[in-house]
Amino acid sequence: MRLNPKDGTELVWIPEGEFFMGSALMDGEPDETPIRRVYLDGYWIGKNLITVAQFRRYCETVKYKYDWKKHKPKWGWWDDHPMVYVTWEEARAYAQWAGGDLPTEAQWEKAARGTDGRKYPWGEEWDASRCANNLTCPAPTGHYLRSASPYGLLDMAGNAAQWCRDWYDKDYYQSGNDRNPQGATIGVQRVLRGSAWSGFNPPYFRCANRFLQNPIYRFYFLGFRCVVRSAPL
Repeated sequence: MRLNPKDGTELVWIPEGEFFMGSALMDGEPDETPIRRVYLDGYWIGKNLITVAQFRRYCETVKYKYDWKKHKPKWGWWDDHPMVYVTWEEARAYAQWAGGDLPTEAQWEKAARGTDGRKYPWGEEWDASRCANNLTCPAPTGHYLRSASPYGLLDMAGNAAQWCRDWYDKDYYQSGNDRNPQGATIGVQRVLRGSAWSGFNPPYFRCANRFLQNPIYRFYFLGFRCVVRSAPL
């Protein structure tokens, strides 16, 4: 575990190697198939979602004029809660300022499920008590300790869905690179991973589940975390 000196984020090291990415047809959606072995170089990734306090400090530091009043969620801005209502460009700008980028969906999925192909970050069986789901507002970032992935990441299921770097392509798993895949080269929608505090349908919380969204949109359930691909800090 290391701290990113730029924003204080706790970073977890994901070692190089293969993992099972995607789902068998009977276990998931068509855009997650086929399940395949994917190799990734090692990387650091945030243990937690970026918080409201972190994003506010970033805006103050770089003089970014985020409209806090216009985008204020109905529950208000709470410093220890995940930052939401950010576009893909805003999330990526923060990640690059912090010395990294948004995770590819392959990086996100390996960090969420480890190398054994498990369905949820904690194992094979759905357990609503382990993550923020079916709530009226998000939980504090990292509150659900029993949601931890094999590498110790929190909120990889529930609390806030998360922007990834990739363009969305429903057929990408049919032809994508099996070594450090970067996603489609062009597209209209960006990939989202994870699921939100407001959701309640267990299949949506699976590690392999893929979502898509227009990158210019911002939503009450959508946040992000960062990766750092360089050597340990």
